[in-house]
Amino acid sequence: MSPKIFVNILTSPKSLFKTQITHGIYVQQIYRRWKNESNSPPKDFRNLQTMQDIKLKLSNIMGISGKYENEERGWLSEYLPKEQNELPPRSMNDSFDRAIVPLSTDLTLQNKYTTTFKSLRIGRLLEDMDLFAVWIVMKHIYNPMQPLDVPTPYVVVTLLVDDVVINANRFPDKDLILSGQVTHVGKTSLEVTLWLEQLNNDKFERITRAHFVFVARDPTNTSSVMVNNLVPVGEREKNVMILSAKKNEDRKMARQNSILNKMPTPEEQSLIYETFMKTVNRKEPIIGNKILPENSVWMDDTMLETNILCHPEDRNLHNTVFGGYLMRVATELGFLVASAHSKTRVTLEAINSITFRKPVPIGSKLKLNGQICYTSGRVMIVEIIAKVEELESKRSLTSNSFYHVYVAPNDVDSVLPQNYHDSMLFIDGRRRYLDFVNHLEKGQPEDN
Repeated sequence: MSPKIFVNILTSPKSLFKTQITHGIYVQQIYRRWKNESNSPPKDFRNLQTMQDIKLKLSNIMGISGKYENEERGWLSEYLPKEQNELPPRSMNDSFDRAIVPLSTDLTLQNKYTTTFKSLRIGRLLEDMDLFAVWIVMKHIYNPMQPLDVPTPYVVVTLLVDDVVINANRFPDKDLILSGQVTHVGKTSLEVTLWLEQLNNDKFERITRAHFVFVARDPTNTSSVMVNNLVPVGEREKNVMILSAKKNEDRKMARQNSILNKMPTPEEQSLIYETFMKTVNRKEPIIGNKILPENSVWMDDTMLETNILCHPEDRNLHNTVFGGYLMRVATELGFLVASAHSKTRVTLEAINSITFRKPVPIGSKLKLNGQICYTSGRVMIVEIIAKVEELESKRSLTSNSFYHVYVAPNDVDSVLPQNYHDSMLFIDGRRRYLDFVNHLEKGQPEDN
């Protein structure tokens, strides 16, 4: 796809969200078009709870003192339901909430959220969104078996984040507004849809929307537990639930069709062969006698690595490393990978997916490897793999995978695989690229 077509897609004024509402005092604030339409904020928006308020509320719900220590929570299991029908059903409006990040009045926050290019740090936004999504889940969960003076027996764990397309127009000194609600529920899992907006010229302008998927666990975080069912109220919620259920099925289908489960299609196998032939030395055509075509680099040569010692200050409410922190450090590594390859400033346009596989214990070494797995014109698909290593045993396990879409001002060098493993990563990156382009061409569905 040419750069010109790509720009046209990115600036397309397609409708993303309905403006009509059915219920909820602030629901109307979360429906608008992607770029051409914005709404005036409610008069009391500056009195909204802050993200610091949210963090304190979650600590109180969990019964966490704030001190770094292992607190015994196993006794709370007696307050958990055995079946889902023991819990009252909930509506989307039960979990809907909003919060503010007051960048316009807090210089300390401004400095934390500002990049060297005077834009907003996407990693910081992801941190806030992850924490806020947990709050939305806790608002959805209503357990009559739990006494009022007892902490929640639930532990909420992030499974994945997807469908994130980011507006480049964002400012480090204007207030951020987060809003969200639960939009899909299984027996033990929940999907939260979040919207992130910024107050600019007395109007709310959308920065991004994202889907977070969580699983509810018992107090010891060893097994999944039941959550309240979601029942729609009105046609809008019915439509949202239908779309969310379809998206959940699409996720399952994508896992089944993964390159790890199904061999490449005939078209993809032809592409692998064509790519291989580009690297054959025509003067001495011998298998294994590789050359690098002009304006190309080997995939391995784009890799950057960072190692982090995980400290208590980066823990979540369950004393493992906070998922939002992992998203932030991965995003910043991805930016470095894409910038080093393109030799210029790049823009994070989308996050294809983020998957949480294993928790990261405090005190462990976290190693992140980032590399470009596919390029097309100005677009780069960056894969970041996080591995957690126990310092004593040296055992290493993959904890997270991240796939980001970066765009440079000009065409970048093509990235080429050198072996079959790299070729499969190349095909996987191409699929993610096509998924991103298809997503932009079709526009967002008129959902939540």
